[in-house]
Amino acid sequence: MKTSRLIAVFAPLFAVAVGWALLRLAGFEGALVLGWLPGAIGIAVGGGYLLAASRTPGLDPAGRRFWRHLAIAALLIAPSTGPFTEASLGGRRSGPLLFAAVGLLAVALLLVLWALLRLPTRVRGRRDWLRLGLDAATVLVCSATFLWHFVLRGAAGAPLPQVLGLSVLSVLCLLAVLAVVKLILAGTAVVDARALRALALVVVIGAVGSALVPVLSSPRLAGVSDLVTMCEALAVAVAGVLQARRAGAGETVPVERRRPYSVLPYLAVAAVNLLLVAVTVDELGTLPVLFGAVTATAAVVARQLLAFRDNDGLLRSLREHQRLLHEQATHDALTGLPNRALFNERLEHAAAAILVDLDDFKAVNDTLGHPVGDGLLVEVGRRLRAAVRPADLVARLGGDEFAVLVPEGSQDGLDGLPARILAELDRPVHTHGHVLAVTASVGVAARTDGDGAQDLLRHADIAMYAAKRRGKGTHARYTPDLSGLLMTPESRLTDLRRALAAARPPFTLEVGRAALVSPGFAAELTGLLAEAGLEPDGLTLALPAAQLTVDGVLRRVMRELRAAGVGLALDQTGTNTVRLDLLSALPFTAVIVEPLAGDDDRSRAFAEAAARFARDAGIDYRVRSEGSLLESAL
Repeated sequence: MKTSRLIAVFAPLFAVAVGWALLRLAGFEGALVLGWLPGAIGIAVGGGYLLAASRTPGLDPAGRRFWRHLAIAALLIAPSTGPFTEASLGGRRSGPLLFAAVGLLAVALLLVLWALLRLPTRVRGRRDWLRLGLDAATVLVCSATFLWHFVLRGAAGAPLPQVLGLSVLSVLCLLAVLAVVKLILAGTAVVDARALRALALVVVIGAVGSALVPVLSSPRLAGVSDLVTMCEALAVAVAGVLQARRAGAGETVPVERRRPYSVLPYLAVAAVNLLLVAVTVDELGTLPVLFGAVTATAAVVARQLLAFRDNDGLLRSLREHQRLLHEQATHDALTGLPNRALFNERLEHAAAAILVDLDDFKAVNDTLGHPVGDGLLVEVGRRLRAAVRPADLVARLGGDEFAVLVPEGSQDGLDGLPARILAELDRPVHTHGHVLAVTASVGVAARTDGDGAQDLLRHADIAMYAAKRRGKGTHARYTPDLSGLLMTPESRLTDLRRALAAARPPFTLEVGRAALVSPGFAAELTGLLAEAGLEPDGLTLALPAAQLTVDGVLRRVMRELRAAGVGLALDQTGTNTVRLDLLSALPFTAVIVEPLAGDDDRSRAFAEAAARFARDAGIDYRVRSEGSLLESAL
């Protein structure tokens, strides 16, 4: 809703109302419809704005209901403004028309009161409600005192229509005060604060208009009352515009810090004390007593407010200390990142975990000193925050180990995170006069059905160690058949037997160089395949390129495996190049590469060249899949 449209609607109405007020001031008494019609139209238009605000997408259901009720109330008030205003100012109206107007007003007021009572507040607990009730009662009693003195006291002996109009005006004013008290003292989280202030302005304008009733009863000043109605209508429309603008922009209602006490009841008591002084100023005998009572009350109120302010300061200081203690307990002192305690807390609801372990960090500490190592850790933490999304949590688990948690619902884009992390860390780090080359091993694990928090962390740990076996500056994603990469000569029989038992041909197992060149590996593998009832040609061993060099031992073992029918794949995962020298020198049957990400023309051209080389050499060219170990051969 644009402000220009609001001005275009209300400017003509105000022009008519101002013109009518000037005509009345000059003594013109005809065409009474020109007096009340602009206000009636303005209130109806304001109700339309409130109704539009209630339909704005993104608005809380409670707020939507609140604005809808107020819109209906405004549309009920609009047709009653004419007869009601004239009756309250002493005009003559027929009984049925006036009673109909009063009936509409009563229904509207009840609807407003119902909407206010159903509006959720921030008040919690019986004691809070008791304090709110006492404060509201104080303000209402003081308001009723002013209404009696300035409005109702002088209506004794007036015509029935005027008495009825003033009585309804008084009830309206008290209900409006009740609304303001609730909004000011209790607050709400479902309605825009600026829109509520606009509604409070409606109440203030109405209260001023009610206080001026005795003055405006003069026929020449009757037009001022119509201007008051127009101002109320404009404030109603502005409230609708502000609420619709906030909800339409998708913004949440700001949570404003509220004092634990309110000065409103004390201001109301002070106002009544001033009124008491004003009405008894002519009685000289009571002035000393009155002055003493008012002064003592003011001193007590001031003392109480000072105590409230001191208590509020102490509470704020306590909350700040609690915040700092929580910060220290859940964050790393060096990098400022969340620590293991907060990491474990968030791990319960994570969709994926990424472990980042710096390569050769101990050498930095040992050779260059701990200050340089600390500077390196701080910069790594900063770069990790730059690499991930805003919703992801970066933590330092201790030493040179970092972690990233991806929250539930944010799995999209997970595939590109490890590459972005490695790219951020690839740039040299300048700290304490040294230039350091940083590499890291990155392990990724996504939560699957049945995985607990510790399962997710264990899988990320397995993937991280798998990346370390492939070589520095690489990453790996956990898959059930990743355990083959972790084989050592001591555990290879157990690891191989477990991996083969879970296999479904054709399948691929990753194996490190240490296990591959161990004495008897080829014979053990073929024996286990026979034991499991699997054909050798259904198995492909994936060998990490970062661990391989061409030598006689490796060439001999690979030839034995090929002679037995086992496939051999050069695994380039986590690297940016393809070792064409290894493909041509060793008996590989396939090459495995990382899926291409982004629009890196150089990497794409190299990958296409490698694919052509593989096809010309009769070697399968495969792309690693994130869902399973490998996709089908291209």
